[in-house]
Amino acid sequence: MKVAILVMAAGFGRRFREQGGGQKLLAEIQGLPMLSHTLRHALATGADVYVVTQPEDRAIHALLNGCQPIYCQSQGLGESIAAGVRATADYDGWIIALGDMPWLKTSSYLAVIHALATESIVRPLVNAQAGHPVGFSRIFYPQLVDLHKDEGARSILAAHPATLITLHDPGCLNDIDYPVNLNSGEQNDYA
Repeated sequence: MKVAILVMAAGFGRRFREQGGGQKLLAEIQGLPMLSHTLRHALATGADVYVVTQPEDRAIHALLNGCQPIYCQSQGLGESIAAGVRATADYDGWIIALGDMPWLKTSSYLAVIHALATESIVRPLVNAQAGHPVGFSRIFYPQLVDLHKDEGARSILAAHPATLITLHDPGCLNDIDYPVNLNSGEQNDYA
């Protein structure tokens, strides 16, 4: 099964900026931009990694070593997912990941990829909470490329419940919305 990891990095990070944090995905964690941590864990899977990004965001483009950019004038997560899936239409499935989840372990990506070989939608379950990344098989291509607005794939997940796989990775739940969240995962080993 040929699976692409699509990292969403086209958002504006408005909440983060409003709190004085600047460009969220460039905020440093342990001396590296947040997005670099996310990409390192995704690339370590050996899967093809694509990053959905705004065409003018050159600082993000500079971090994409080993990843392929997908340029999108996105106004929301749904549009970003649709653009990413449309640009990778020849894959059998997609792992939708968020650029602001730097502590998500490589092993969690691999668990979702592995489960996607036999399931149509896969999502991690950590401490009784559904998390990320979310895997979709090819049968959801029409619905994925039709997404819009800023609600991501919630409509698909509401109509087609995911197979939940139990993981023990808090990184599946920890995204960064505000500058205060930057240190929330450093005390743990997220390699």
